[in-house]
Amino acid sequence: MAILQKQTGRAARTDVAQTPSHGHTLLVHVRGGELVTNSRTIAREFGRRHDHVLRKLDSLIADGSIDRPNFGEISDTDEMNRQQRMIELDERGALIAMPFIGGRNSRIGQSRLVDSFLAMRRELSARTAPDRLAARRDAATSYALLSEMLALTREAEGKVTRGHHYANEARLVNQAFSGVFGPLYRDALNASDLRVLSRLQVRDAALIGMGKSYDERKSLLTAYAALLRIPKLSEGVQ
Repeated sequence: MAILQKQTGRAARTDVAQTPSHGHTLLVHVRGGELVTNSRTIAREFGRRHDHVLRKLDSLIADGSIDRPNFGEISDTDEMNRQQRMIELDERGALIAMPFIGGRNSRIGQSRLVDSFLAMRRELSARTAPDRLAARRDAATSYALLSEMLALTREAEGKVTRGHHYANEARLVNQAFSGVFGPLYRDALNASDLRVLSRLQVRDAALIGMGKSYDERKSLLTAYAALLRIPKLSEGVQ
């Protein structure tokens, strides 16, 4: 529900990376390469009212315990479309603040938040591993190839390729990959999954070039994805 409206203190950023499939990202997420949480999350985890948490954080900011690089003013929109103030904290800011928050669940809340920061730090390290970065670049390149083949084929048929055509083709590949026809959060995929995705995109581009229909591509890609998932055998699959 949270929608970033403004941010002061730490440098304002609009790039947010989350991985919905992991529980710890409900508590901690990545913004601009930094691990962050917010006052509403802290209030929920510690069993305190949000306004009480805001007052405590304001006090820690006022006396310099939490400095500007470690916090930011943000807001979200509630169910009545009203802007509600929040404070976002980076890892250092959160670790300083937690002992002062209190609440009926303070020990559990502190443990869960610390575990979440540690888990997300491990995930960030995995995302930036050289092998994964190379696989991510390959996935981007193979998607560009797929998009170009789609556009060229439609152009040869006298058709204009628009944004929804590219989106639908990407969703077709995503469905073969994950079983879900919809967007795929690629930054959450490991190197192995990204390599499977790349091969599916290249295969889809080839199928388009062969003149296969949408339904034919769907069936063939699903079968190919299943084959790629078989250990050892996938190493010899072209």
